[in-house]
Amino acid sequence: MDFILDKYFKNHSFSPISGGATNAELFKIGVENGETYILKKSSDLKKDFQNYQWLTGKIPVPQIVFFEHLEQYDYLCMTELQGQSLDYYINKIDKRQIVKYYAQSLKLLHSLKIDSEALVQNLDERLAEAAYNIENNLVDISQLQLENRGIKPEQLFKKLLSIKPSESDLVFTHGDYCLDNVIFDNGKLSGFIDLNNGGVADKYQDIALAVRSIEDEFGGEMVSFFYKQYGLTEVDSQKIEFYILLDEFF
Repeated sequence: MDFILDKYFKNHSFSPISGGATNAELFKIGVENGETYILKKSSDLKKDFQNYQWLTGKIPVPQIVFFEHLEQYDYLCMTELQGQSLDYYINKIDKRQIVKYYAQSLKLLHSLKIDSEALVQNLDERLAEAAYNIENNLVDISQLQLENRGIKPEQLFKKLLSIKPSESDLVFTHGDYCLDNVIFDNGKLSGFIDLNNGGVADKYQDIALAVRSIEDEFGGEMVSFFYKQYGLTEVDSQKIEFYILLDEFF
């Protein structure tokens, strides 16, 4: 990996980062002046790169240092955000404060004005990917939500298609809006990370996964507080069910 890093950093060290939900390999890079960077290595990081590019200057995200494709891998290097992901603060600060940060950050992201340069996440393509994952035994049934365990993926997919929304409320979405993808530092939004599934899509793509995270971590009683902080007065429960179920296939 030094052959890439030497092009951008005179003196550096790097070490692997373990954990995290991303499929990419992650490395932390340190340089002499104390600055730190994150390097992602994966077979396809183009969407990640495009989304960071589009969001730069609009909302807090890491700054891109370089994006390169060598042999079968993409390499995306970014500045490391200051602070910790919201899941770090669980049991350290009040849960209402965490949910407030979570909701208000999403509201900020969804308020961005969409233009022709924004990446579009096509729902039919996403469904086709889900079908492919089922056909090729790529769905990890051990990670399904409790209520879906014991049900065959094919049956779950049939249910998914039966509740597919007919209309979309399009915004720029994160795509994987979980607590560990939102970074806060001293009570201030530091930025969003892991944007490979982001782009223009129905706002419920993010709202649904946020609801799932809140229910899993804090219980269902905090969901209404999340809605209030986000500013959602009328909730489409079928869309929430659809997008939570869709995520089971990835």
